Amino acid sequence: MRTGPLVRRNANVSRIAQAAPATFRVSTPPRTLKQPPSIAKFPFPIAAPIQSSCPHLECRLPINLRNFLAEQLGAKLEAGDQTIVDLAASADEATLSRLARAIRRYSTARAHEAWADCAVSLARFAGSGRNASRGAVLCLKCTTVEFGDNATEAHQAPACLPVNLEAACATAEDASTRSHQAIADRVQRLIEEFRALRVAFGLPHFELDCYVSNRRLTFTWRPLP
Repeated sequence: MRTGPLVRRNANVSRIAQAAPATFRVSTPPRTLKQPPSIAKFPFPIAAPIQSSCPHLECRLPINLRNFLAEQLGAKLEAGDQTIVDLAASADEATLSRLARAIRRYSTARAHEAWADCAVSLARFAGSGRNASRGAVLCLKCTTVEFGDNATEAHQAPACLPVNLEAACATAEDASTRSHQAIADRVQRLIEEFRALRVAFGLPHFELDCYVSNRRLTFTWRPLP
């Protein structure tokens, strides 16, 4: 009987089994995650309507920016600054993205263009009223704003292009806390009238514009030839 090989084979199998004993893992029950607390238990604040941090100030966009946004987003923005503010407060995400992209395009384009500018403190306008017979003139050629009784006469040269701003000076009816706002409103209206008058006569208005920052009124326009 050929039992020898069978014995050796069985012995080999036995040694292999002893050399590599099977390892058994103790099965553990799956961990149960704690149920997250209900959000109903947290007192979330109620959303409040958007309000300006300075109630006495109004949003006043530069004329050129307002016209650019009207072209980019539609004629419904031509009504004025408040229309754009209302649109931004109630617009969806897509409209806000379009508005942000339009403002970035406007800023990028201006950064690569030539502009003249002149800044003056709003207090200069608040210190002179109509009753005081003080003039206020912006000259686009001289790049300056002059105050005083002789301001108009100082810019009568053929090369000068004066813009009379005397009507923007503070009056006795202006409340002290709102005088700067009233002055900025009147200056912007005077600039709009200047632009409209130049267009009516077929003359360039050089995109004259203005904006208020840190109680300073800055005028910007295309450089004169």
